[in-house]
Amino acid sequence: MKAAVVGAGNVGKAVFHDLQNIGMINEIALVGRDLKKVQAEVMDAKDAAILRNEYGPKLYSGGYAATEGADIIIYTAGSAKLKSDRMELLHDNCVIAEGIFNEINRYNKDAIIICATNPLDLITMKIVQVTGKNPRKVIGTGTLLESARLMRFVAELLEISDRSIQMSVVGEHGASAVALLSSVRVMGLPLEEYLQSVIGGSMFLNIERLNNAFKQEAFRIFSGKGYTSTGVSATACRIAAAIASDSREILPVSSVLQGEYGVRNVAVSVPTIIGKNGVEEIRECAMDAEEKEAFFASVKIIREAAAGEGII
Repeated sequence: MKAAVVGAGNVGKAVFHDLQNIGMINEIALVGRDLKKVQAEVMDAKDAAILRNEYGPKLYSGGYAATEGADIIIYTAGSAKLKSDRMELLHDNCVIAEGIFNEINRYNKDAIIICATNPLDLITMKIVQVTGKNPRKVIGTGTLLESARLMRFVAELLEISDRSIQMSVVGEHGASAVALLSSVRVMGLPLEEYLQSVIGGSMFLNIERLNNAFKQEAFRIFSGKGYTSTGVSATACRIAAAIASDSREILPVSSVLQGEYGVRNVAVSVPTIIGKNGVEEIRECAMDAEEKEAFFASVKIIREAAAGEGII
């Protein structure tokens, strides 16, 4: 299986290197406009590959023609302008995405596309618009990273492994994301039942504080190192691995909904079965009344921004 990473910035480079650890992918192309830069990045990776114990995938660089034959394209390109709000990048990144995918369409019309560019949900919609692809074959990394952050916060609060917690964040990859705290499971048990069995009582969870914590995490990382890359790369590669292995894993990712949850033609994150065809199935999950209200408010924000940019 071949993957192509479009964009050689901080996220693109991280994805390019992390993809080399996915055994089902045996070819990886790093694609960018600055051919000297992408060639150097690939040469550096080839040098490192010599020192590894196992043979890895074939690595090469190129322009958009290098996407030809790719089964998966991971899109990370976008404006280098620093913005405090992802939505401020919308127009610039729509223009960039349109230009790039008009070129990619000349070489590859069949790949499943994983989008990691902000504002995530809207650029996912823009890619569907430009490419004319089945919306099931364009997947945004969505709230997978927010979900992971929230699991870490709850695990630290309960002093247990984050692998013992199941929970999802839905909605926009942004300020209006919604944590489904009503359906948190710890070792398969509802949170309250787990607390009763372990400590014989309940524990007060400050929901507002938890929501603010995972929403602000990206900005804390950004203010500390100037960008985010490692976590974003991990989300993109997790989705790529689910596609390559046809694992049918349920992940909270963004795609253009086709009537699920009563939402149509808007990309938003919900728990989604991912497999060899991209989005295999979306089974609606339970939300309490407050979560539903917040979810639909998040959908409205995305829809209005998309309409303003002419995406819908």
